[in-house]
Amino acid sequence: MELDNFIRQRPYLYHLTNVQNAENIISERRIYSANKIIELSGDSYDNINRRRRIEHTEIKVGEQSYFLRDQRPISEKALAKCLTGGWQVSDFLYHLNDRVFMWPTLDRLWRHFNRYEHENPVILRFHTREIIDSNPHVKFCRLNSGATRANSYLGGKAPERGEHTFLSAEQFGRPIREVAEVTFENECKFKLPIARGLRPDGEFTPITL
Repeated sequence: MELDNFIRQRPYLYHLTNVQNAENIISERRIYSANKIIELSGDSYDNINRRRRIEHTEIKVGEQSYFLRDQRPISEKALAKCLTGGWQVSDFLYHLNDRVFMWPTLDRLWRHFNRYEHENPVILRFHTREIIDSNPHVKFCRLNSGATRANSYLGGKAPERGEHTFLSAEQFGRPIREVAEVTFENECKFKLPIARGLRPDGEFTPITL
């Protein structure tokens, strides 16, 4: 996939989070992965990053609180059937927790937003070019990596997942329209301005500080 073409066709990237996380993100000018937040906390939290979270989890980093979203859309039974390369469920859950996730289209954002709308989440909108320039370790995914829905075309199994789930632009040999997620290992830093909104179809307010 040609990276410049992706940037032109997808000028914005969207990140959905809760109010407290949004304040931390804006203050620090970076988004941390779940694994990075746990590392910064200095506590293993009983290896929570290798287990499916059935509810949101608060992680304390000094005086700050971060909230990790639940992973209810993941069926461990379905996940075990679609993993490749000898991976175990715990391996892939750790792999997910190692990444920051963004959505490249409003359609993809809506699908995620609908699930959490009742929590009044915050949407952060970034300029794709600035984000990718600041984070060259960007990787792309062709599916919602955190959902294991069965696919009738695959005999009732979920699409395969493993070490090749997240790919660089050079490795992603599919059309731009098939990019479902844009991800960053460990953390994603950014420069202001960005924009903040409460709904995909609402207004986005510039944050310049």
